[in-house]
Amino acid sequence: MAFELGRSEGYPTQYSPNATPVTVDVLEIGLITTFAILAISFFVALPTTRLRTNLIVYARVSVTLLIGAFLLVNNFGQEWEVAYTKSKTPYRAGSAEEINASISIKIALRSVNVTLKATPDPNGTLKYEKIDYNERFEWTWDQGRFGFGPFAGRLQQQFRAAQYRGLPLPILWVMDYFVIDGEGFRYGRFYRTAGWYTHIAMWAAFACWLLTIILFKSVISYGAYTLGMCGLLQLLSNLIWFAVRNPHPLVIPFENGVLETKYGFNYWANFVTGLICIVISGVILYMDYKYDQELYNFFGINPLNSYDAVAYLTKQERLRFKPRANTRFTTSDIPLVEVSNDPHEDDEAEYVPVYLKRRTIVAAPYINRKNKPKRYVPNATEIYT
Repeated sequence: MAFELGRSEGYPTQYSPNATPVTVDVLEIGLITTFAILAISFFVALPTTRLRTNLIVYARVSVTLLIGAFLLVNNFGQEWEVAYTKSKTPYRAGSAEEINASISIKIALRSVNVTLKATPDPNGTLKYEKIDYNERFEWTWDQGRFGFGPFAGRLQQQFRAAQYRGLPLPILWVMDYFVIDGEGFRYGRFYRTAGWYTHIAMWAAFACWLLTIILFKSVISYGAYTLGMCGLLQLLSNLIWFAVRNPHPLVIPFENGVLETKYGFNYWANFVTGLICIVISGVILYMDYKYDQELYNFFGINPLNSYDAVAYLTKQERLRFKPRANTRFTTSDIPLVEVSNDPHEDDEAEYVPVYLKRRTIVAAPYINRKNKPKRYVPNATEIYT
């Protein structure tokens, strides 16, 4: 009785499909939201009572997360190349109706996106039809056999499925340029190959970014090197896309306009992010060379992390030795307490242990230390020349 309430047909209510146009890229919005949540979490958890400390921490966290966010968004973003035009065009096969539409394509590392929207809304037999299409065709990653069969590439199979679904002619016309693979007409193959090698470089850059975060908590100069490598890999990905994508520009003609691709937001954002990483890396290395104490205070790291060698010098050596040219020795090398002579030692010289910064070379006269206990001079022959 309750089942029949409000139903006159006597069977479950069935509704027609309510297809809606695509409004956002779910994956891209998801990545942005993830990094936004991370940023908010850090900003809430890290504040202290000192304003200067808060500003430093917020600056570090913001720059780090922005670089990571751009790496992933550019990797999965849909705008490495874009094109847009307005034209009068046939709508579908078997119909003489034409529409005025805006047509755009967005080419990414893994797919191509085609958008068709009637402007203004059509009249005549298409008056009540909503013309707002956004179709994505993926090519990850095999080229496949020639044709549209079960062993063909993913792009070709999706194109044949779109034909069976009856997608509008302008979308199929655009995709023809990517599906055909013969003679000098290989746009789809070149874009797929460029996307394959570019996405490898982008993932390598992301790995360097993760390694940079780890090294910035231990040895900052090493973190600067990996950050510079991250920037170089991003620039390499731009170069790969530029060189491999296709030897001829993609131009798709319509009745009143032409679709001609140009570099999009993700391409230029990746290029700028790579340059920023290299610049930041250079600034950090310069600061480590000239103002290491201030740099370690900025990162909140113990300055002793930059010292990794111990040399035992006599007092005379400690006063006399000077750094060789083009070395990184500075006056911040830290002398420790003097080691008094042990009555059981055969060496009568009095030694001063000194912590040396990385790549510091001691230029001092050679002194025979064969009688010095090994526990005081672990690698004397390697430290001194």
